[in-house]
Amino acid sequence: MKNIRLIGVFILIVSSGTLQAASLLQPTSFPKTAEDLSFIQDVQLQQDGYEPWETLYDTDGRCISGCLYPGITIDEDIRIAQEHTAQAWARAQQYLNQQQSQNAEQPVQQISEFVQSAHEWTQPQQPLSQPVKPRCSPVNSSIPENQIVPFGMPLLGNPRITSRFGSRIHPVTGQPSTHKGVDFSASIGTSVFSPASGIVSSVWTDSSCGNGLKIKHGNKYETVYCHLSKVTVRKGERVEAGCKVAETGNSGRTTGPHLHYGIKEDGEYVDPQNWVNAKR
Repeated sequence: MKNIRLIGVFILIVSSGTLQAASLLQPTSFPKTAEDLSFIQDVQLQQDGYEPWETLYDTDGRCISGCLYPGITIDEDIRIAQEHTAQAWARAQQYLNQQQSQNAEQPVQQISEFVQSAHEWTQPQQPLSQPVKPRCSPVNSSIPENQIVPFGMPLLGNPRITSRFGSRIHPVTGQPSTHKGVDFSASIGTSVFSPASGIVSSVWTDSSCGNGLKIKHGNKYETVYCHLSKVTVRKGERVEAGCKVAETGNSGRTTGPHLHYGIKEDGEYVDPQNWVNAKR
């Protein structure tokens, strides 16, 4: 009798615009690597915005899960991320300098152009005789209205950072891993704000990120939020800069309540530190 090897069996459950990703074989580590998925499953998950949120390495520092490419070392992975961060931050500083040299109407014009380029945002013009609808409540007043690049904090105040971007020993698995974001300490139910206007591209649940949210912004930026207790926006919805989009929680693979916050620029994760601390 031939041996049959189960590579992976997965279910996708879509309910109320939320993607549920789960493994029948290993529900706590879905997916192990890209090779565990069939081509159709891989395409479906990418379309819905899912990605491996944890990259794990063996004792020799070679990737065994969530790899950028097979066999990459943890040092090489971090070096590539740091190089992209430096390049992205140079572009961000140039953008900030341009914004400071322009008049106050220019950011409004830029966000208007971004809105026109995204069909999900198309809405009929409201007659001037009607009262203007408040853009959101609550709002993070430290985030400039109409901002399209994610500068600033996704939480109010000055939350404590419990894990920074880079290599670390995973607090749950005890394995070497890369952390492509920052973790902010926050009690369950703390309001999470979008630091820039954008479109909700993904809302999902999986075993590592927990309840997750991804938002696409201008200038090829995306922001990612994990371990949420509640998402208050839906896929395809327009969100305004500074508006509440979620509440923090303890979902997924965590050791306690916190917010995992990530920033991608041109499809690659960058260290969010400079963007979080940027002053407009």
